Amino acid sequence: MKYLTPRLCLKSLDENGEISGYASVFDVVDGYGDVVARGAFKNAVADSIAGKKPKLLWQHDVNSPIGVIEEIREDDRGLFIKGRLLLEIPKAKEVYSLLKNKAIDGFSIGYKIKGNHFRGGRQYLTDIDLLEISIVTFPACEEATVEKVKSKEDVLRKIIEISRRVKGCV
Repeated sequence: MKYLTPRLCLKSLDENGEISGYASVFDVVDGYGDVVARGAFKNAVADSIAGKKPKLLWQHDVNSPIGVIEEIREDDRGLFIKGRLLLEIPKAKEVYSLLKNKAIDGFSIGYKIKGNHFRGGRQYLTDIDLLEISIVTFPACEEATVEKVKSKEDVLRKIIEISRRVKGCV
């Protein structure tokens, strides 16, 4: 199994342990000198829609599942995922705290190469069998970063904002 570790581009993290962001970024040379090509996750996305989702792990440890992947999709930037940390699991609760406090911000993927080609001495990954997505301390790709972590205060502000728009609410 190979690993690719871009930074976690965390779009959101809420008190229910929900996370979202980029597990992989296209057209970026990673720390191993490989490049993920657009469309490399097409089959992984189809598998996910059919119910075969990758595992959500801590530091690629198959003995440390910490949540579930709920959605994966490719867009122009890379592989976008939505998942949920299972906060009843002590390690997932710890990871949640680390993410929330920006002590960690990395995603990494564990995969098998199904299709590739070489150009200019570089390997381009064109078809990836996605086995797992891990939250990691040291990612190989520096292109994806944490964008926002939702806190309880963010949620309360949103509730107040919505309630003010509803007739009869203060």
